[in-house]
Amino acid sequence: MDLSGKYGEHFALHIKGESMTGAGILDGDLIVVRKQETARSGQIVVALLEDEATCKRLKLEDDEIWLLPENPAFQPIDGTGCKILGVVVALHRQYQA
Repeated sequence: MDLSGKYGEHFALHIKGESMTGAGILDGDLIVVRKQETARSGQIVVALLEDEATCKRLKLEDDEIWLLPENPAFQPIDGTGCKILGVVVALHRQYQA
């Protein structure tokens, strides 16, 4: 996977938890995130909220920002004051034999 050059800067992050299983992002997966400070509603983002990074689906509605899990066992998070770190562009999963 070549994400260099014209596609900008990226970083990788290991997922901890099960809040995004409905989007196919599982505990232990490695996500690749394109660094950017803005995102469109509906994109899966990594956001910094209270000094903790979280991976959620972004919902922009009127003047509100919501970070939505993709698992009904988890509640939406009020994203007021969060900082968007980037948009998820790829996922790597290692299968265990």
